[in-house]
Amino acid sequence: MATLNLNALGKTYPGGVTAASDVSAEISDGEFVVLVGPSGCGKSTILRMIAGLETITTGQLDIDGSRVNDREPGERDIAMVFQNYALYPHMSVRKNMEYGLKNEGLPKAQIAERISEAARTLRLEGYLDRKPRQLSGGQRQRVAMGRAIVRQPKVFLFDEPLSNLDAKLRTELRAELKALHHRLGATFIYVTHDQVEAMSLADRIIIMNAGRVEQIGTPMDLYLRPATRFVAEFIGSPSMNMLEGRIGADRASLSFDSAPPLSLRGDLPGVEGQRIALGVRPEHLDLAGDSAGRIDLSVRFVEQLGADTVVHGAVSGAEVPLAVRLAGVQRHETGTVLPLSYAPGNLHLFDADSGRRLEVEAG
Repeated sequence: MATLNLNALGKTYPGGVTAASDVSAEISDGEFVVLVGPSGCGKSTILRMIAGLETITTGQLDIDGSRVNDREPGERDIAMVFQNYALYPHMSVRKNMEYGLKNEGLPKAQIAERISEAARTLRLEGYLDRKPRQLSGGQRQRVAMGRAIVRQPKVFLFDEPLSNLDAKLRTELRAELKALHHRLGATFIYVTHDQVEAMSLADRIIIMNAGRVEQIGTPMDLYLRPATRFVAEFIGSPSMNMLEGRIGADRASLSFDSAPPLSLRGDLPGVEGQRIALGVRPEHLDLAGDSAGRIDLSVRFVEQLGADTVVHGAVSGAEVPLAVRLAGVQRHETGTVLPLSYAPGNLHLFDADSGRRLEVEAG
């Protein structure tokens, strides 16, 4: 297994296009780390630099304490699983899995043992003599993972391996990937644009934005204490509600251009008149009861999801979008006003200009 140290990695292409800048992270032996972010944020570029498929423009990459910037991909003891499977169509599953091992010159008995073990792990025993075209998408992805497993590398890299699969199969393979990581105890680095995949798979998540790291932490770190507005709105579905306002004269309320002010417990950071953004997750709002805070929601449309109901609308009297996730099946008509309550401990505050998190002083 292996540890990795990414020290201020950067990638600039000819013409001056920067895909990644100043990316630093320490990845522990046996850790499952997920790089997540929107398309074009640099996450796949980072993965390819780790693999040796992209040259590193600036910074240093260490694997087990050794600098590998200038090592060829084959010298890094890394296996990569791609989005499009990258299988040889004319070869059987068995031959796809043994191809790399033959090139390494391993004895036939050892190759057969590794393939047999990988096939049992991935439930491919009955498919070893089939060609890729005779397999489903999920089976092809298992073959791609098997080809990586038989090499017994220090590090496994996954580049959006489930994005071509349907929703049900993605859910099944997420569970299998997590179980596979547990069995192998290997270092996994996984790239996805799907925050649900990131939250369900990762020991730690690296959130990327515009080529830079926004935050690194456990899934619950990012959910409960997002360091920036970007992270707050990226993690969670539906996205976190954001209300932009100004700190009131009492430093305990937010005033808005076209909505009633919100009274909050404790002193707000900053000064009177300062613009800040208040965030609250849809699942942290509820129909008003005895509560310290209240927001009125004018209903526009309702998503009935079975296990819960998501009501979308706007802050009453304003054009500020707002959503609430309510338990179970609930029916609310368009145009009605729902009084919603919130607990002050579930509110998040961000500087409106920098997007950085602000801490509320306890009252």
